[in-house]
Amino acid sequence: MDKQLSNKDKKMKCVICKHGETKKGTTTITLEKGNSTIVFKDVPAQICDNCGEKYVDGKTTKDLLKKANELVKNGTEVDIRKFQVAA
Repeated sequence: MDKQLSNKDKKMKCVICKHGETKKGTTTITLEKGNSTIVFKDVPAQICDNCGEKYVDGKTTKDLLKKANELVKNGTEVDIRKFQVAA
């Protein structure tokens, strides 16, 4: 999974390329477990303006993993969905 960020609105210098700064945006996250592939679109992230590295905050990562594990547990093999922030 992409790098985690402690505060999703906080700009930071990219730890990968060391040159770019992150900007608020969205990304697509693909998770695989066993025979399951789960794709989440429009996931909020900070994205490096130089190399494109994506940083997802801890709460969003937790939500993604929880939703993906539920789908896998229910026997889903392939699922593509728009990410929705947990209420």
